[in-house]
Amino acid sequence: MLDWLDSFLVSGLFDVVMVIGLALLLHLQLGLTRIANFGVVGFWGLGMYVFGVLYVRVDWAFGDPFQFIVCAALAALAAGIAGLIVGWLIADLNIDGVLVATLGFAAAVQILATTEDDLTGGARGLGGLRIPFDVGKVKEDEFAWLLVLTAVVALIFLYVWRVHRSPYGRLLIATGSNEALARSLGKSTFRTKLWMFAVTSGAMGLLGAMSGAMVRYLDVGNVGVGVTLAAMVGLVLGGTARVWGAVIGVLLTVGLFDIVVQIYLPLPREWYTQTIPVAREVVFGATLIIVLMFRPLGILGDMRRDKLMRKIHGK
Repeated sequence: MLDWLDSFLVSGLFDVVMVIGLALLLHLQLGLTRIANFGVVGFWGLGMYVFGVLYVRVDWAFGDPFQFIVCAALAALAAGIAGLIVGWLIADLNIDGVLVATLGFAAAVQILATTEDDLTGGARGLGGLRIPFDVGKVKEDEFAWLLVLTAVVALIFLYVWRVHRSPYGRLLIATGSNEALARSLGKSTFRTKLWMFAVTSGAMGLLGAMSGAMVRYLDVGNVGVGVTLAAMVGLVLGGTARVWGAVIGVLLTVGLFDIVVQIYLPLPREWYTQTIPVAREVVFGATLIIVLMFRPLGILGDMRRDKLMRKIHGK
């Protein structure tokens, strides 16, 4: 039925949609509350590995889809609890402290994934994962799972959109803009930041669980810095303060590189194992630096500012 569909295209689209979800959640953390979470892959990877260990190592009395639902829910809970703990530790730190703490958490997750052989498989990896339903061929299952992920990310988008237009969203913005002022008005900024960070971290863990089902085999290379970098550069390019910034920025970075470059450009086959992954991180890193230097508000942020300036000057 889907003979026209390319498996590499489905995989590339899955990565794009997944990073859009992460960038939207990072938007709440960084764009609104000014929490510079450089450990996105830590919460995403924790969800992936908790899901994988529970799915493979535990002898469940029931099968899919209930097995997946229970394992994914527990993975999201684990990531949320980790977010609660990390959020409590970083609540009163400056941006440098937050950066170091979140990077340290991500490194700790990667180290645990590597060293806990009995649970995670260590450097050998962990297999036995699968998409929790069977609609036909492998390609058709993956396409259906892409649609499920798209629905989940659409719900995340709607949640972020509603937060922007709610009193809670205004409290997040006030906390990020001037925490001392918000606190002087009687607002509990500590609790606000803590619960926001826990909820968004749990959602990152859920996306990690869904990614684990898609890749079917967990490897420590899955929890490298590339995931954080992709979400960060997409959000910053699009505009950290805008909801649509995360979507547009990821499409212009991950979408172009993971789909156009990796799938449609006639590149040597041997490049796909080492050269392209390294080039991807170099390009994303350079893009992040250039955007921060020349368009720190991002594409949509500058568009909004330019429109305002034209209105002020009557143009």
